[in-house]
Amino acid sequence: MAGGRTVAVLGVFIIFLVVFAFALVTYTRRVDGVSMVPTLVQGDLVIIQNVPIGSVHLGDVIVYGAPCSAVSVDGVAAPVIHRVVKIENISGVGLGFITKGDDARTNPYTDQAAGIATSPITAACLEGKVVFVIPYIERIASLPDGLNYVIAVIIIIVVVVYEFWGGEAETEDETGGQAPAAETPVGSDPPTAPGSVSP
Repeated sequence: MAGGRTVAVLGVFIIFLVVFAFALVTYTRRVDGVSMVPTLVQGDLVIIQNVPIGSVHLGDVIVYGAPCSAVSVDGVAAPVIHRVVKIENISGVGLGFITKGDDARTNPYTDQAAGIATSPITAACLEGKVVFVIPYIERIASLPDGLNYVIAVIIIIVVVVYEFWGGEAETEDETGGQAPAAETPVGSDPPTAPGSVSP
């Protein structure tokens, strides 16, 4: 029985890893740099939601890329994760966001004034809105010399060991101890319902 449960748990775990890998590429971004401290720190993983530009409000943290991003990595425009500090209506374009990092020490000016963004952030540049932050997952993935794989293997071993030994102990506890049946003392009459007359 425990073996069957372990296979089921491992199957669910593998499916979770596949879905997580897909989501990791599609709906997440890694935080690099310190411009969003203390809200976000380097190595955090943000979950982004693809939303229409009208669903973004003042104070939301967004992710934007080309053609608005002026930050490049290896000649390619890199995504920027910053907060919306002002919303403008741009003639012929629609809404545009003025953005800025939370750390006033490293980002004293808006992205547009500092040259981080080439223009207000429009629908063509918006990649999504940050809806959740996972503070440690990406740091584990960044560990050197395969240490991240060691941690993943340890987690899997702990799950398997628990399912084999912990599951069997729970099964024994559930089936081993049955409550003793109530006994009527010898020579005594069985109990009668209130209001009834014994023969």
